Amino acid sequence: MQSNKWSIAAQNAIILALVTILATLVQAVFPEMPGFMGIIIWVVKLTLSVYLVYYFIKEYSKNFETFSYKQGFNFGAILCLLSSVIGAAYLFLHMGFLFPEATMSQMELIAQSMEASNPEGAEAISGVMEHLPKLAFVFSLIYYTIFGLIVSAIVANYTKKGDIFAQQ
Repeated sequence: MQSNKWSIAAQNAIILALVTILATLVQAVFPEMPGFMGIIIWVVKLTLSVYLVYYFIKEYSKNFETFSYKQGFNFGAILCLLSSVIGAAYLFLHMGFLFPEATMSQMELIAQSMEASNPEGAEAISGVMEHLPKLAFVFSLIYYTIFGLIVSAIVANYTKKGDIFAQQ
C-alpha cells in the first residue's frame, strides 16, 4: 500500500473529479433536458462529491492508529486541490475545444437578451467570449478549491479516530 499522501490523493482526485466531469458531460450531451433534471444532476453531483471526500479521507485514515482533525483536513485539502485542477482543466477543454459551439451559442443568446436593456453589457459579453474558457478555468479552480476546503473542514471532524491524549 502506498504511504505517500500526495500520490494517494492524486489517485482519489481523479475519481472525485470524474463526478463533476460526468455531470458536465451529461448536461452538454443532452442540452434539451427539462430544468428539473439539471437540478437532480446537481444534487447527485453534490451528494456524491461530499460522500467521496468523506470516503477517501476515511480510507486514508485506516493507515494510522490515531488520526487527528488536522491530518484529515490536510489530506482532504490536498485531495480537493488536485481534484479542482483536474475539474477546471476539463472545463477549459470542454468550453474551448470539445463543445465550443454550445458555449458560444449560449453566450450569444445571453448577449442578445441583454442588448435591448443594456447595450454596453452586451458589448462587454462579446469581448469576454473569446476568453471564456480561460476565465472559466480560473474561476472554477477557485470555486472548486474553496468548496473543497469547506467540505474537508466539515468532513475531517467525522474521520478522526483514536485518543490523541493517550500516552505513547
